[in-house]
Amino acid sequence: MNRKLVNHTTAGIYLLGIETSSLTCGIGISRDDDLLGEISLNLKNIHSERLAPMLHVLLESLSLSPQTLSGIILSSGPGSFTGLRIGYSIAKGLATSLNIPIVEIPTLDVWAYQTGYQQKPVLVVIDAHRGEIFCAMYRWEREQMQKVHDYCLISPEELSEKISEPVWIVGGDGEKLAEMLLPFLPEGSRILRPRAPYLQMWALLKLGFVKYNEKHFSDVASCEPMYMRAFRGVL
Repeated sequence: MNRKLVNHTTAGIYLLGIETSSLTCGIGISRDDDLLGEISLNLKNIHSERLAPMLHVLLESLSLSPQTLSGIILSSGPGSFTGLRIGYSIAKGLATSLNIPIVEIPTLDVWAYQTGYQQKPVLVVIDAHRGEIFCAMYRWEREQMQKVHDYCLISPEELSEKISEPVWIVGGDGEKLAEMLLPFLPEGSRILRPRAPYLQMWALLKLGFVKYNEKHFSDVASCEPMYMRAFRGVL
């Protein structure tokens, strides 16, 4: 269990971040673009029973009420079908009851952003199972992260045909996938090993804060996770 807290109760935009796209069940609260606190658990099949109690504990620890929240930032996938459904269900319920907006941030974007500035293109990959991967490629230009290849569901062989230059590869759900893919990529490619092997709440909330200020809000009733594949069983 990872738990970090900073007690701040001054005025500002308070955002709740939710990550359930992977093994990690994580929540965090920021004021403007500063992370105040987070709780994360890296255990299987605990999202449905732990997410709501974790939120209660975090709010209480920060001396905040649910009514303090200005919006919800969701890690929108791709990833675990079951985890994403649970995260969206709780987020929609909160957004409706508190009358606050939802901002969706693709999980691949968060992984790319939390790696920080890189001279080479960054390829983020997440295991999609059945011999396929979810991926997207990013490049840093003038201290801004730009997506240069769209999100895709692809086989390693197909990926090798699309990548023509060395890349830094980030495994969104562990190094094993990145190591498996390395032989398929151009010579000079290498694996970036993040300091923490799970999605970082500060990165999700910083990206979300920008979108919140730009009023890139999702429709609470109709927003859905970025599945990128028809549901064929629990992942």
